[in-house]
Amino acid sequence: MPRGEGGRAVYQQNRWKSRTPRKKSRRRIIFVVLLLIMLFSMQSFIYLDKNLKRPLMNLAQIRVKQIATQAINSAITDRINEGTNFDKLIEWKYDNQGKITGFMLNYAEHMRITSQTIGKVQGVLADLQQMPEHIPLGQALDSPILASFGPDIPVRLVPAGAVKVELDTRPQNIGINMILVEVYIRILAEVTIIIPFDSKPELVETNVPISYLLVVGDTPMYYMDNKGNPVGQSGPLPPGVTLPNLPANISGAGKTGGADAAKAGAEPASSGAPPQGEAATPH
Repeated sequence: MPRGEGGRAVYQQNRWKSRTPRKKSRRRIIFVVLLLIMLFSMQSFIYLDKNLKRPLMNLAQIRVKQIATQAINSAITDRINEGTNFDKLIEWKYDNQGKITGFMLNYAEHMRITSQTIGKVQGVLADLQQMPEHIPLGQALDSPILASFGPDIPVRLVPAGAVKVELDTRPQNIGINMILVEVYIRILAEVTIIIPFDSKPELVETNVPISYLLVVGDTPMYYMDNKGNPVGQSGPLPPGVTLPNLPANISGAGKTGGADAAKAGAEPASSGAPPQGEAATPH
């Protein structure tokens, strides 16, 4: 082998030996980096699961109830204004003099409004199910600076039960002879709130006023509630009723007058007769 070729072979062999440790060191570095990333991911997952799952669920509950309540109120208000005859909703009761003595809800109109409301609420919840909401992860850290930062956490609302609708009234005293009656719809909807790695049932409740009634009655002379307080916004207290104090001699006036009269009647009889032991002088 020529001298030049032998030197070149030795050089290439030494160069190959020097490259092999470098490749092993790079593999070790990549393995260590991947291991650190996995450990960091696991620690982050454990931290999020223990410390951020509850705040995220609380935020999701508030947000979902807010969205569902606004959507239900808006839909029901529009539907009631379009197809409700309020003259048929209330049936008034009168006495012989034509005064209002009470009222009651029309059952047929009541059931019609209830059935329409149930269908409308179910449609609103189905639409909300197709529109997932997002909450920034920074809001769960309870920090004003980081509230708008971080990845968006998806939040979903899924109907979980039957919708309950009740039509009811709520009276309110606004004067001594006036009562304001509010007719409202009470809606109860069971939903399930879903966030990553957790879910929780929630009850959405809302009241939608649909009508107000003012009942005016006769004005009483005195008006007090069952606690002795005046009823009304600015009603004055009624004047106090007290009995006058009777003097003590009035009660014995009858007896004193009778004794004086008896004494006065006896005096003329005794004055006309002469005293005992004296004779009458003839004229």
